[in-house]
Amino acid sequence: MSLADNPSPSPDGPTAPVPSPQFRPVWSSDLKPADGDVPWLWDGYLAPRNITLLISQWKSGKTTLLSALLARRAAGGTFAGRAIKPGRTAVLCEEDEEHWRQRRRTLDFGGGVAFFFRPIACRKPSAAEWRALIESMAGLQASHGVDLAVIDPLAAFFPGAENQAAPALEALMPLERLQSLGMAVLILHHPSKGYTLEGQSGRGSGAVMGYVDIQIEMRHYTSAADSDRRRVLQTWSRFPTTPKQLVIEWNADGSDYLTLGGVSDEEFREHWAGLLPLFESAPDKLTRRELRGLLPHGKGTPSEATLWRWLERAVAGGVLLREGNGHKNAPFRYWLPARETEWMKDPTYRLMRQDEEARAQVDRLRLSPPEAG
Repeated sequence: MSLADNPSPSPDGPTAPVPSPQFRPVWSSDLKPADGDVPWLWDGYLAPRNITLLISQWKSGKTTLLSALLARRAAGGTFAGRAIKPGRTAVLCEEDEEHWRQRRRTLDFGGGVAFFFRPIACRKPSAAEWRALIESMAGLQASHGVDLAVIDPLAAFFPGAENQAAPALEALMPLERLQSLGMAVLILHHPSKGYTLEGQSGRGSGAVMGYVDIQIEMRHYTSAADSDRRRVLQTWSRFPTTPKQLVIEWNADGSDYLTLGGVSDEEFREHWAGLLPLFESAPDKLTRRELRGLLPHGKGTPSEATLWRWLERAVAGGVLLREGNGHKNAPFRYWLPARETEWMKDPTYRLMRQDEEARAQVDRLRLSPPEAG
């Protein structure tokens, strides 16, 4: 008996045929391995057939980042220290043309960016208009080879209720049309008000953040100071190669972002400038406690744990040398390689080092097991 012939209870009668299944799975035996690595448009952040959500406080640099990215896509190369492919982009934006004309004074977008400037005047689009806008961007893939679609920002065009999961997902699903054509999608989004947990800063329903493939939270490195051009990109991704954290800095001529590494890299770079003079003038190797005693006390004084992290980073980078085992009778001591050359010119210092080496040799002999026989 076939599946369609299998009877089942029905309110219209004692039995009714079960319809044939309409959906077919793909078995793991038919699932072929990918031909190669992910063909990133922007390494780690924008990928074909994937949606990236960029969340940041309003007026904190989302569109500035987008502008520089569009300019760099004209020829390809690197952007914020990551490889970027040349390509064409469709941008759905809430700003009018004049704002982009001003950006065009310093950034060359080439001829590969198609802008939709405020396509729906004075209101958000309806669901039908939203689908029509997406279809308009999709049409540019076939006619002009556009491989990236940008929505800036989501709130200006989102036809659904952001705070409700079901309407939010229903509004996002038309984006699958762009993904099916092999396009990457970049959505710029505003954060929620007040304090939020990491990875949950996006405004509205968490369904939006759960739906996308890559989520980037961009924030100021420290405070929102006008003079500080640094931003932190904190990322959650389906791809293991996406950087978890990256500090970037808008360069002086406003044409690109410099890469400063992770937050710990930038933290070390900032504070090493204050530690270096202490090592340069030190008369001997310093323990962590001795070094901390030389630092100014008050707000900003690093804890012992923080200072340990900075020192170990300097050792790992070959900036400092270290001896000792970290125990009370042999604490870690740190010094600049060049300083030891100067110290060895002092006869007293040489005698002290020889005495220490002799004591260490005696301790090793005392603790070593006796020879058999």
